[in-house]
Amino acid sequence: MQKTLDRIVSGWNKLVGCEESFSMENRLYNVVCVLTIAILFIFLGNSLMLHLWQSAVIAAAVMLLQFVFFYFSRFKKRFNKSIILNAIVGYVALYFNFFVNSGSNGPTLFVFFLTFHLLIAITPNKMHIVWIALHIASICVLLSLERLHPKFIIHNYATVNDRIVDIVSTYVVSLLFTYFIVRHLRNYLNRQKRETEASALKLKAMFESSDSCQIFLDRKMQVLYFNRGSAEFFNRMYQKEIIMGMSMQQVINPAYFCDFEKNFTQALHGISTQEDRLLKYYETENIWWHISYTPVIDDMKNTIGVSFVASDITEIKMQQENIRRKNESLMKIAHIQAHETRTPVVNILGIMELIKSEGYENAYKYLPLMEVAVLNLDEKIKEIVGQTNEARKNSVAIANLL
Repeated sequence: MQKTLDRIVSGWNKLVGCEESFSMENRLYNVVCVLTIAILFIFLGNSLMLHLWQSAVIAAAVMLLQFVFFYFSRFKKRFNKSIILNAIVGYVALYFNFFVNSGSNGPTLFVFFLTFHLLIAITPNKMHIVWIALHIASICVLLSLERLHPKFIIHNYATVNDRIVDIVSTYVVSLLFTYFIVRHLRNYLNRQKRETEASALKLKAMFESSDSCQIFLDRKMQVLYFNRGSAEFFNRMYQKEIIMGMSMQQVINPAYFCDFEKNFTQALHGISTQEDRLLKYYETENIWWHISYTPVIDDMKNTIGVSFVASDITEIKMQQENIRRKNESLMKIAHIQAHETRTPVVNILGIMELIKSEGYENAYKYLPLMEVAVLNLDEKIKEIVGQTNEARKNSVAIANLL
């Protein structure tokens, strides 16, 4: 049973398009096309049974066009063009059906009401005013023509029972169709809500587990959201509680506010910014921050706020400074070893060669020169030791700061 149901669901998704490849409106339009074809088939059979030949021709023609519109929307992905052409054909078909199927005494007004629901459900908001105006204008014009020129209306019902059957069947189909569309939308929205809530929980868990200060701000620099790290920092540093809706100017370091405002404004214009900044707090604590400003953009590509994230990188900066000082000391030691230490060594070697060549009995003449060279070498060795001790002291001092 479950396998059969899964196959039906899979087949239906293939027919109307999967959510990964089609928007909600596009999938809903594809669903509407499929259901409209089925409904027109019912209308066609009903018209033929009641001998409403003109209505049968209209139903058959519109059903054929629905196949074309569905093909372009589902397989060619020409959703917008398809729906506009479909709406035009729908209006024309309803106008004809109104005149050939008893006017206001027939079922056309029910179908007008149905098409309005469909168009509102599957088109952008900016098109809604167009459909409202067209539907109101269409009904007013058609009823006025019926009132002023009743001979334009063709009455095809053979009996009163035929009229009742046609109206009731159209009403029932319209009712079921509207229910199905509304139910489809509600299911979609409920599913989206569940997915959004699950994503929000994951995002919140990720934010709360971070020690960084993460704050979402609206366009007026007011706090929309902050994580645990932000609350703990402001409470520890300022003995101040950060709350939703408060201005960021109330909590940001005054010495940094001008730069903050500049970067915030750039983010509102779509420019992301990152910087490392050393800030002092009451002359008791220095903190290096890595600060980023990122625009928050909605589905309509509008910048609705700014994400402000500040991470404490003091330890990293201290480690970098330690490495820099060590490298400077090593470079100095290497320079002394490569250049300055080499000179007294070369002098000593030269004196030794002179002693060897002239005989060791004359070595006393070169002892003063040997003494000077040895003393120079000793000074350079002491300088190397001093640089080594300086590097060690710098490491200890930086470690104490951490």
